[in-house]
Amino acid sequence: MIQACEQLNAWLGGFESILKRMTPSNFNWFLHVMLFLHTRLLIEKQENKANGLENESDEEDEEEEEEEEGDDTGDNID
Repeated sequence: MIQACEQLNAWLGGFESILKRMTPSNFNWFLHVMLFLHTRLLIEKQENKANGLENESDEEDEEEEEEEEGDDTGDNID
């Protein structure tokens, strides 16, 4: 459980510049949506692993990460 919380916290760290500018109610909504999406992603990975599809899921994740790294929109304003 602690490891899942640490992973989520690390994942949310990528949204820090956006989170700093949110109102408390927007932050609350955003956090709940991200928790939902993160949980859904983890459950999907676990199901794929149980069904022997873990390699396909890992390859898709790597492709998505490469696309995200190439997208530099300048949102990291401090």
